Amino acid sequence: MNSKIILSVIFLFVIYQVSSAQVIDVHMHSYTQEDYWGVNGHPSGVTAPKTAAEHLRETIMLMNKHNIEHAVVSGSIASIKLYSAADPRFIPGYSDEEKLIPIETFEALIKDGTIKVFGEVAGIYYGRSLNDPIYAPYLAICEKYDIPVAYHTGGGPPMTPYNCCPKFRIALGDPLLIEDVLVRYPKLRIYLMHGGEVFYEHAVRMMSMYRQLYVDLGVMLWVDPIVKSYAIDLLKRAKAAGLLDRIMFGSDQMVWPGAISKSIEFLNSIAFLTAEEKQMILYDNAKRFLKLPTE
Repeated sequence: MNSKIILSVIFLFVIYQVSSAQVIDVHMHSYTQEDYWGVNGHPSGVTAPKTAAEHLRETIMLMNKHNIEHAVVSGSIASIKLYSAADPRFIPGYSDEEKLIPIETFEALIKDGTIKVFGEVAGIYYGRSLNDPIYAPYLAICEKYDIPVAYHTGGGPPMTPYNCCPKFRIALGDPLLIEDVLVRYPKLRIYLMHGGEVFYEHAVRMMSMYRQLYVDLGVMLWVDPIVKSYAIDLLKRAKAAGLLDRIMFGSDQMVWPGAISKSIEFLNSIAFLTAEEKQMILYDNAKRFLKLPTE
């Protein structure tokens, strides 16, 4: 057997090991039929199921295919209850809207286990950052009960201010804007969804300053070429800074379950990451951050 064949066999064995390993996805979305907006396929080639029920079935099917042990799923209270009842691997996260649920309700739902993550916190769509006073009592409750906070950073879909959210501004997705939150709530577990996206350098700098801060990769792994390039740059800078142990895998499948596969495949294709580093990102870091029990 010549050296090229041997190298090919070794390469395929490493890829198999990574692709067949356990995965934790810290960034999925849930829907009821009332709030499901899946109509069109995505430019990347993934399709949207016609109904919320089909979306749930396809998401679970892909979780089985990719050996996803747990998935943080965010949405309305009704939708996270629906998904959690369908599969115990879902970790329910409350995603805010312009008007948040009453603080008393929020605390009660944390106490009874309905909410286990506060997020996706998507204040950018409503013209605010996590440092906005509206979030202060919710963050205090999260720190009190040790509830992780998942916060949207970076941009959004093209033409967002015109299509849905007139208060949306990309500048509000800068991770530097949440520094006061990290100082005010030092015991709060926070992760930056989308790794800062266009502000990936700021995400890395914030992680180097605040050692409790994590990020997830979210749409960076699949949504379009420019955002995928941010993922590469983020991972290179994080590796150089010794911060890969705080980067977590997230697919942000939204209404396109196929994004789960695309995300895992793209991460596994990145040559400068070792198999061990990929496994940290796909599984180990999230297991530690979410404080999940060790089997």
